[in-house]
Amino acid sequence: MTRPEAVTLALYGLGGADRAVDTEDIAVHAAQLAPGMFSWQKYPDRIDKELVRVALSDARLKKGYVVGSHDKGGWVLTPAGQAFARLTGERNGDGESGHRRGRDDQQLRREKVRMLTSRAFERFAKGATSDITDDEADAFFRLNLYVRGQARERKIARIQNQFGSDPELGELVRQLAARAKERTV
Repeated sequence: MTRPEAVTLALYGLGGADRAVDTEDIAVHAAQLAPGMFSWQKYPDRIDKELVRVALSDARLKKGYVVGSHDKGGWVLTPAGQAFARLTGERNGDGESGHRRGRDDQQLRREKVRMLTSRAFERFAKGATSDITDDEADAFFRLNLYVRGQARERKIARIQNQFGSDPELGELVRQLAARAKERTV
């Protein structure tokens, strides 16, 4: 396992498909998953946060598994990162280690209802996807013009992770994600 893969698995285990996770939390979890991989050489009982930060940066830039940053709100898995983590977890017998329960399931149901009742979904259901405005696409992801850069990518990735394979919403999520990512002022 490489360092970018280890931090991706750690992020997945911490619920990074649904919310942003801090670098330090990822560091602790990654050190548990891969003992010694992120340790200091002289003091192997200590976690080298810089190694974790570089691994996260590599997972973002080289693998496309995560979005975010250390100093701007944390890290979130991309759909590619979530797929890698799920596949690796299934191969290792871990299954759905990032599965949600209780209140989180209730929150997901509310989010799905919100999207199913959105103007964008209404147009999509009528076969008029090309009529969806940029503002309606942003509203579908709970974005506005002031949400830019890493924050925009994290919000889009969270919706892609949660609903990208949903039978009702998946196709619309995939179509609108590209548009929402490209939109700037």
